[in-house]
Amino acid sequence: MQHEDLINYIEQYITLSDADKQIICDSYKVMHLDKKEFLFHQGDRCETEAFVLNGTLRVFYSDDKGNEHVLNFALPTWWVGDITSFYEGSPAFMSVQALEPSELLVIRPEQKEELFKKIPALERMFRIIIQKHLTSYQNRFLAAISKTADERYMNLLARIPNIEQLVPQHQIASYLGILPESLSRLKRKLIEAKK
Repeated sequence: MQHEDLINYIEQYITLSDADKQIICDSYKVMHLDKKEFLFHQGDRCETEAFVLNGTLRVFYSDDKGNEHVLNFALPTWWVGDITSFYEGSPAFMSVQALEPSELLVIRPEQKEELFKKIPALERMFRIIIQKHLTSYQNRFLAAISKTADERYMNLLARIPNIEQLVPQHQIASYLGILPESLSRLKRKLIEAKK
């Protein structure tokens, strides 16, 4: 069952009846993205919020000069989207692109509102998730201005130990806010320190 991971995830927060599970399965549709395919582009409306079943996606912002800045990665059992665009219908601040073939469960804003009406406990669950995401982004912002690149890299490895097998080095460097060459030097330094 493609929705099993989502149901298991939700049941970490709330109890679901069999009828609730069916409503959720009917509300979330399966979407497949090929490698390099976009869920949505910066400037367009983010019309879906996605739960990642498998694959890896990158969330990034493109500045006026065309430089891409990786904001985050989305892995299995993670949520991805542009919350402002999804709820307010405004242009997306960021883009989401698959780094490998990926399978998602997606929902549109109006379907999510219907889901909240049918299963009110989901609102509480999503509030908790949003609080966690806000805390994560706040910590990332603080780390960007207060921690060294070495510390940020070690924090990333602690959070996602297999990140280097999932994501190209230049994407990791962008996430850390450093050049790929600097990441190579940093990795060499860490290897030397372990000897």
